[in-house]
Amino acid sequence: MTKKDLHRKRRRFAKSPLKGTPPEDVKVVQGQFTEYLRSRHFSPLTIEHHQRRLVYLAFWLSKHRHYPSLGRLTRRKIPRLLAHALAGRTAQTRINYWKAVLHWVRFNGGALEPIVRPWASWVTDYLEFLRTHRGVGPSSLDHSERNARAFMDWQFGNGKADWSTVRPTHIWSFACRHVRGVKPVMGKSRLGYVRRFLLFVHFRGACGAELAAAIPKVAVHRVASRPEVLSEQQRRKLLASFDRTTPEGKRNYAMTLCMLDLGMRGVEVRGLRLEDIDWRGRRLNIRPFKTGRGRQLPLPPRILDALQDYVRAGRPKNTGFDHVFLMHPRRRGHPLSRSSLKAMAHWAYRRCGFPPSWSGTHRLRHTFASRLYRRGVDMKPIADLLGHKKLDSTNIYTQVDIKALRPLAKPWPWST
Repeated sequence: MTKKDLHRKRRRFAKSPLKGTPPEDVKVVQGQFTEYLRSRHFSPLTIEHHQRRLVYLAFWLSKHRHYPSLGRLTRRKIPRLLAHALAGRTAQTRINYWKAVLHWVRFNGGALEPIVRPWASWVTDYLEFLRTHRGVGPSSLDHSERNARAFMDWQFGNGKADWSTVRPTHIWSFACRHVRGVKPVMGKSRLGYVRRFLLFVHFRGACGAELAAAIPKVAVHRVASRPEVLSEQQRRKLLASFDRTTPEGKRNYAMTLCMLDLGMRGVEVRGLRLEDIDWRGRRLNIRPFKTGRGRQLPLPPRILDALQDYVRAGRPKNTGFDHVFLMHPRRRGHPLSRSSLKAMAHWAYRRCGFPPSWSGTHRLRHTFASRLYRRGVDMKPIADLLGHKKLDSTNIYTQVDIKALRPLAKPWPWST
């Protein structure tokens, strides 16, 4: 982090509204509202997130008197409030705050309940199908819901979903409106979510396949780039960069091994539970996250020793979570977040002197597949280890060392 970034971060915290005498609503948030969420069986982590966001808004509202206090907030005022209080924040952050405030206004009893459209059951059933049968993650569920609701609201408005009245020309009109003003990559993504929703409606027998086929495909003219994989020397340097005498170093070393030598996704590493480790059988039970299918992975001695070392000597004790990898030291004992995992990889790359453009953890998964492919392993076993359904997906991960193949090329024309 540069000095400019540090000064910017300090100025941001200096302007933070969490200063001064706490408003009266904060006591209610930390007391009665917390019990309200517990009675509805919210997880401790979700309760903490809702508390933190509501406390922030309570302090912010205390300094902006033209808004009502948190206790007098109604649902109709939420959009304008969040647009002002969270200016410059990401869309996902606003969605998270929206959820917390909705629970708060329902708890107070002075807010309008969300408007339920007659067609809402179609979106609800679709999300349940994705969650139960496809193993779709929270981020993809949010995008699926947002795009499906956009289509249903445009097509049916406040009325019932009468699919017999929908024509391909309607689909084309909606698609043109839905991608207006966005980049081709974003337009392609949006229409892909709508297409999958219409396929679900078709599978339910409510419409023909021509509706999903009517969604136009956006051409994105760019060269598909794959992340550069680690060489053997870089791989050894990365693993040696962790300080395995500290709890955080033990955790980071074990997580990196899981991604680098087992090909696990970042979401699979964060979602790993203690009960998923078969210590005696030396196996890992990977839960279905992305493709809807789980798998079992063998535990080589090196990874098994790293996991045992962290669980026994580094993992916080007496926590309310059964996740294997937990936070250190900030928010100690809570499950590891996505941003924390990415930050771990980022700083590990910087310590090793790798290219500045390197970031994220998916590079480690690509390295795992490429190493196996270079050693002569067939594509199908690699796909099974990665958890892929199609070999085309695995082909993206297997990279061949072009420099190593150049000595095999013969001059043209060949000499006999």
